[in-house]
Amino acid sequence: MAAGDQQRWNDKWSDHGVGTTHQSSLVGLVTDHIAGQRKLLDIAGGGSSDSIELARQWFDVTVVDVSDVGLSIARDNALMAGVEIKTIETDLDAEPLPVGPWDVITTANFLKRDLFPAMVDALVPGGLLIVVVATVVNLERHDKPGRPFLAEPAELLRLAEGLEIVHHSEGWRASERHEAHLVARKPG
Repeated sequence: MAAGDQQRWNDKWSDHGVGTTHQSSLVGLVTDHIAGQRKLLDIAGGGSSDSIELARQWFDVTVVDVSDVGLSIARDNALMAGVEIKTIETDLDAEPLPVGPWDVITTANFLKRDLFPAMVDALVPGGLLIVVVATVVNLERHDKPGRPFLAEPAELLRLAEGLEIVHHSEGWRASERHEAHLVARKPG
């Protein structure tokens, strides 16, 4: 991980205090394509409310994040919501994904291109990879996130090579962000 990433995210979540107060598009993509008690890994979801809503939908949720502060917020929010989630503090630049296999792997607003093969390997046959990430088009209206963290046009399709594409779209969303959405199934 780039030096200081954990501190940067810890500072962000400490300043924000309670995590996000809105869900990303991720929850809708998950619930549109799969339901029921499934083992779900949420990558970089520490301060996000997505994991809480997914746990409400009967998913067995594990959140992995580099930020111990973000994970603490996630645990506190889960407790307040009356749901259970598991959390794992992991630097995915230096450590592997948590051991699966996983029925569903999700990530929102986190693009680590070299992690895609490991995510695919960690899925059960027939498992889903669901990704929501801003694209370079987002820079037309917003300075952040910076270009290294943004998907190029159709990049998620290339990164998901070998998977069955269930859904892919790119466009301006209600959040006022230009995002790529991907739902892809591992052959089984």
